[in-house]
Amino acid sequence: MRIFYSTVEVYPPRRVDIVELFMKQLANRGIETTWVMRRKHPGPCKKERYENQFISLPFYIKGGKIAQIFNKLTYWTCDLLALAGCGHSRFDIIQVRDKYIAAIFGLVIAQLFGMQFVFWLSYPFPEHDREAAKLEIFPRNLIYLVRSALGYVVLYQFIMRFSDHCFVQSEQMKRDIMAHGISAEKMTAVPMGVANEMLNKYDPDVTIEPGTVVYLGTLVRVRRLETLVHAMGQVIKLVPNARLLFVGDGDVPEDRTFLESEVKRLGLENVVEFTGFLPMQEAWKIVETAAVCVSPFYPTPILRSTSPTKIIEYMALGKPVVANDHPEQSQIIAESGAGLCVEWSEQAFAKAIIQLLTNPEQAAEMGQRGPEWVRQHRTYDQIADQVYARYQAILLRKPK
Repeated sequence: MRIFYSTVEVYPPRRVDIVELFMKQLANRGIETTWVMRRKHPGPCKKERYENQFISLPFYIKGGKIAQIFNKLTYWTCDLLALAGCGHSRFDIIQVRDKYIAAIFGLVIAQLFGMQFVFWLSYPFPEHDREAAKLEIFPRNLIYLVRSALGYVVLYQFIMRFSDHCFVQSEQMKRDIMAHGISAEKMTAVPMGVANEMLNKYDPDVTIEPGTVVYLGTLVRVRRLETLVHAMGQVIKLVPNARLLFVGDGDVPEDRTFLESEVKRLGLENVVEFTGFLPMQEAWKIVETAAVCVSPFYPTPILRSTSPTKIIEYMALGKPVVANDHPEQSQIIAESGAGLCVEWSEQAFAKAIIQLLTNPEQAAEMGQRGPEWVRQHRTYDQIADQVYARYQAILLRKPK
């Protein structure tokens, strides 16, 4: 089976659902994937061999705004030329992830040359733009609103409607998109998981840093992570040695700056620490020594439809989790018993964190339940079996 995959991923790829799912697990099942990815470092337009797969990379130069415009144009050109060449290379499936222009072009190429077209949606971008508009002032909010409106039409009324199949992030996202008239049979939910090797990192005898609470992930504003900062203001009243580590950074500098200003305003500089982006191995070492890990997802439509990676990683490393009500997180906590699930409020987060910090035996017992649940439900060898079976079903359809 041969797949052409155009993705927004930056080369070299780091996302686990790219590297572990496609480049390892699906490759081991006989799927040959050719890629288009972005650059973030200077380099020529060329094909790179990586993990025994070919990746088309655009020309990229450093510089100011003119260079940025040039880099976008070369990326789009490389993308569209590679898609145009699919007809001669005779791929079985053209797949595009999270890109509208490439998806429209890919749909046309697939129709012309009798290939199947698959769209992979990892995030509800039109809904994100609508929520982001609420945090901006004129005229920036208007830009977001226009982009959101266009996204709804292009994505839900054209791309997903005319694709042969669509992969989405979660069952909740699948239900949300069904409201736009896309049939359930046309979509497959692929939740986030972890590599099998990550379970080998679990050490029940690791030394725990008492009072340490860890958040691993992005600091983007729409996640409303100031709620955690406010919660820690309550936690330290009963657990004076408690501290919160934000392991990650924002998409833009303002994301982290906003949280840091809240920390300063509340006088919690000695309680809350920001590590910035760290290599995953370093980040996981911090998680391993945490007393409690937190997985907050602000209850908006865009975050309700996500499939959180962090909660699975926490559980694979044997950490007790405090998560808020969320379609997937609530189900995971209920099935595994690996933590506490609370409503979205600083008071609820604070109460749950205090409960686990002051009852280390209960926290340890919850943490120990995580690795086995992950082993049974969320390793990428299991996820790959499901995705591979879906691709086979797509190809069994009659030729166009």
